[in-house]
Amino acid sequence: MKTLQAGLQFLRSQFMQRQPPRVLKKPPRRRYRSPYPVPRKAIKAPPQPVKSQPPLSFELESSVRMLQQRTKDGWRRLESQASHINRLSTELEAALLELKAIASQVNTDWKTLHQVQHSSTQAIIPNVCEYQITKLPLVQYKPSGTFLLTSRSVDLCKAEREATVLAQVLRRRTRRKRLKR
Repeated sequence: MKTLQAGLQFLRSQFMQRQPPRVLKKPPRRRYRSPYPVPRKAIKAPPQPVKSQPPLSFELESSVRMLQQRTKDGWRRLESQASHINRLSTELEAALLELKAIASQVNTDWKTLHQVQHSSTQAIIPNVCEYQITKLPLVQYKPSGTFLLTSRSVDLCKAEREATVLAQVLRRRTRRKRLKR
């Protein structure tokens, strides 16, 4: 036991005299210094307002007015953009219907040309253009005062169906007239 105590005393005496290890610090970062002298100006304090109102209320009123003006301008721009989108949507629908009319004419000519050139074969010729349901963007103004960005379907075959229905109605009328005579 005496040897253990003597050993502890020895260790304490050795380590108590030692300084704790130094922590190495990073050298401070050197800032880039321009070789050209930069003129430094003294900054003056802003003049103090001499008004009866506190400056905070004046700034608040002007920022509220500015916010109201920005909101008003934003609404105008929003309405203008919504009408622009609707106008483009209408133009796009007209362009799609024109594409269909052109494709129909090309399809007729192509099939006729194919029959003339290959009269011996009875191959089925595919159509030049196929159509699927198409949707176009539409911006609506709701009664609650908000805008709704939605889409509307474009029926590219509507005119053909209407023509078919009209042709059927006219055929029925002519049949009735023939039967009455």
